Amino acid sequence: MADAGRPASDLRQWLAMSIAVVAALWFNAWVLDPAHFFFADDWGWLARVHFHEWTETVHLLPDALYNDRPVGELVIRGFYRAFWLRHGAWNQAWWVVHALNVALLMLLARPWLPTYRLLLAGLLSACWFSTLTAVHWIGAVFDLVGATLVLGTLLAYQHAVLSADRKWPWLLLSLVLHVAAIRTKEFALGLVAVLAIWEFVLLRRGGIRERCIRLLPHAIIALVFLARYAWLYRHQHAALDGGAYGLTLTAASVIEGVGWYFAQAFYAFVPGSNQTHVFVGLCFAALAAVLAACSRAGIASFAVAGVLVSAVLLLGSQRHPLYLYVPHFFVAIALVAPFPQRRLAGVAATLLVLVLLSWPAHTGFLRDARHFVLVKGAYSKSLFYDYARLMQQDKPTSPMTIAVAETYFDPFSWGDGDAVRLYHDDHALKVRVVGLQAGGDPCGDPTGSCFVERAGRLTRMH
Repeated sequence: MADAGRPASDLRQWLAMSIAVVAALWFNAWVLDPAHFFFADDWGWLARVHFHEWTETVHLLPDALYNDRPVGELVIRGFYRAFWLRHGAWNQAWWVVHALNVALLMLLARPWLPTYRLLLAGLLSACWFSTLTAVHWIGAVFDLVGATLVLGTLLAYQHAVLSADRKWPWLLLSLVLHVAAIRTKEFALGLVAVLAIWEFVLLRRGGIRERCIRLLPHAIIALVFLARYAWLYRHQHAALDGGAYGLTLTAASVIEGVGWYFAQAFYAFVPGSNQTHVFVGLCFAALAAVLAACSRAGIASFAVAGVLVSAVLLLGSQRHPLYLYVPHFFVAIALVAPFPQRRLAGVAATLLVLVLLSWPAHTGFLRDARHFVLVKGAYSKSLFYDYARLMQQDKPTSPMTIAVAETYFDPFSWGDGDAVRLYHDDHALKVRVVGLQAGGDPCGDPTGSCFVERAGRLTRMH
C-alpha cells in the first residue's frame, strides 16, 4: 500500500515545489524594475573581469585571505561576456538563481518533511525578505551562488547515500561542488561539518566505518583548504586586523553576533539604521533552537545553519544582513519541522511563517527597503547615462574630476572611477570623485575634464 501511495505523494511534493518557486519569482520580481542598477562594489568586480584575464585570478588554492573567490568571479566574468552592462539581464539572472536555490532546498528536504511542511519551508526560504539581500545585489554573487553550491553539494551527497545504485557519480559530483563552494566564499570551509551533521543525524545509512569512508574525501578537501587558510592568516592577518574584516575572537563578540543576525532576520531592529535589539535577537535564537530540537530534521538544519554562519560571527566589526542568505535556507527548515505529524504543530508553523512573511509589509519595512534600493539605483543610473550621453565617442582628459551629491551611491565613487575606466576601456584613467558638500570649486584645476552634478543630472564643465 505504501508503494501505491508514493506517486501521489511525489506529485504533491512537486506541486509544492512549483508553488514555492513561483512565489520566489513573484515576490522578488521587483528586482526587475528598470531603476535597479549596479551598486558599489558591483563596479569593482565588473572592472576586474574587464581588465584582467581569468588566468591572472583563477587558481585552485587561495593566495589571499579575503576576496580570493575565483568561482564567483568566473560567474561574473561569464555574465559580463554575455550581458556587458545591460543591468536588466543581470537582475533577471540573479532572480532566477534564487528561484533555483529554493528548488534545491526543497529537493534536499523532500525525504524529511511531509508535503505541507515542505511547502512552508519553500515559501519561507523564497520570500523571507530580511534574509534576501543577495538577490538584489550583483556583488553578492558569492553568497547567491555559494548557496547554490552548498545546497548542491549536500543534495548530491544525500542522493548518493539514499539511492540504491550509481552512488559514485553522485559522490564525485559532491566533491567537485564542495571545492567549488570553498572557492566561491570562505564560509564553505565548514561544509565537511555540514555533511557530517546531515550524515549522522538524518541519513544514518550503514555503519560508522561506512559513513566515515564516505566523508573521508570531503574531510581531506577541508583539511587542505584549512591548512592553506591557516598559513595565509599567519602571514597576512596584519593587513586585516583593525579593519572591518579583522577577526574578533571573543565569546562576547560571537554571542553579540548571534543576537544581531537573529534580530535582523526577525525584524527586531531599528529601520534605517544598523541598530539592532540584540537581546531580542538572542530570544529569537533561543526560540528557534527550541523549535529545531523537536525533530531530527530541525536539529540537523539548525546545526547546519550555525556552521554556515559561524565564520561571519567572528567579524565583530562587519555585520551585514547579506550574510543571512545562505543559512536562512536551513533555518527555514528548522522552523517548520517540529513534530511533523502533529496537526497542531502544523498550524503553529503556518502562523509563524505567515507572521515572518507579512510583518515587513505590515510595518512598511518592505516598501521602504525596496524604495530605497530603487531610488538609489535610479540616481546612479541617471548619472551614468548622463556621463555616457555627454561623452559619446569623446575621451576625457586625465586626471578628471567628478563632483556628486551622494558619494558611494553614485556610479563613480567605487574604485575611484572604475565605472569610467570600464566605459572607456582605459585602465590608465585617473579619476577623482568628490562630494559637493566639501565646498570649494571642484573644477578649479583646469588640466583635466570636470563633471558636476546639478539637481540630480551630470553636467560637463570642461
